[in-house]
Amino acid sequence: MKKIALFAVAVIVMASCGKQDEVKDPIKVSSPTPTEELTKVTLNETQQGYVTSGNAMAFRLLDEIYDGESLILSPLSLQYALAMTANGASDETLQEIIDFLGYGAEGIDALNEYCRILIEQLPAVSLNVKLKVTDALLVNEKFPLLPAFQKTVEENYYAAVENVDFTNPNLIAARINEWSSRNTDGVIKKVLDPNDISPYAVAFLMNALYFKAKWAGSQYDPMFRQSGTRDHDFTLPDGSVKKVKMMYTEGGYRYSEMDGFGALILPYTGGHFYMGILLPDENNIEGLLEKLATTSWQEIWDSYIPNAEVHVKLPKFDIENKFYLKDNLKALGLNRAFEKTAQFDRMFAPKEEDYRYWIEDVIQKAKITVAEWGTEAAAVTVVQMVGVFDAAPQEHRTIYFTCDHPFAFVIGEATSGTILFEGIYTGK
Repeated sequence: MKKIALFAVAVIVMASCGKQDEVKDPIKVSSPTPTEELTKVTLNETQQGYVTSGNAMAFRLLDEIYDGESLILSPLSLQYALAMTANGASDETLQEIIDFLGYGAEGIDALNEYCRILIEQLPAVSLNVKLKVTDALLVNEKFPLLPAFQKTVEENYYAAVENVDFTNPNLIAARINEWSSRNTDGVIKKVLDPNDISPYAVAFLMNALYFKAKWAGSQYDPMFRQSGTRDHDFTLPDGSVKKVKMMYTEGGYRYSEMDGFGALILPYTGGHFYMGILLPDENNIEGLLEKLATTSWQEIWDSYIPNAEVHVKLPKFDIENKFYLKDNLKALGLNRAFEKTAQFDRMFAPKEEDYRYWIEDVIQKAKITVAEWGTEAAAVTVVQMVGVFDAAPQEHRTIYFTCDHPFAFVIGEATSGTILFEGIYTGK
């Protein structure tokens, strides 16, 4: 029989909160801050294909997750979570993650270059929009990273790497939450409690994604005026009706009529960022999601009607979700990385014991506010990994232990030998 010890690796993409004064010497921020505005994000033909694949994955995931309730999630945050994790994988596990993300045969180096370009250029494409993409790694000092892995995340993801003592989960949670709050402007107040941290945790790989933008227009001619917001009937998926606060605008917005739904593009200030709204012709959101699963965003974008004047009524809303995505991702074809046979051998330096690692779960928390002034959104993606090492096999024996008469019992703590509870069971 093999003796097994468990160790957890939590990969956090986008997190938040914790009081700043609880943390001394906070985690550094290494991501670039744009000073000059770019006219566009520059991608080659292969990288443009990555965008198409990422958008297709986003629609498939939306269809997979929807359960009748409002939701917000970030496919880009998920892509960064899995991309960083992929750098610690090899062989079939690595290729499966790359294939799932849609990055094809070009391999991990091409994936890293693409992620680096987005980190550098997306925040610079409009200085009127606040977009932050920030990475950091908090690593158990007893489990140092492989130099090649650390170099990759530092150079391609601008990740700050810290090796710290993991014995106090309260300090680790506070440190992560302070970093996360700082890099999402406090939008997601709490994602990690001390009891969320496994006593066997070895690393937290963190990416913060934050977006804030005003609608296109000006102070004197805004897209949505507060005076134009009215109570309006809103039909729920089950056919019942409720009142919501409905914003109103009209203008020459980009609009496409597709098979069974309309697509409206509302620009944010500067024009580079936008909100796309996909409205089914009938009260059938499931039908819309089915269509989106086989429709590319580029097709929708290119199908716009020239010179259309659109009268828009859009609800004000706030949505906050937390998803455990393991089963959803497996349903979409990402399987090997969640199995004990996964190959994650490129992340940590070798130890005397033979460690194996796999993804235990992928968690995302996200929040969005849509109002007359504009939109604010943030997301947290957590890829939690576990690992095992196997002691030498012991001689096998078969024992039959039948508790068919009174017996005593204790509950204790193994590392200190402390008995917490004791008792006797007599059957009465």
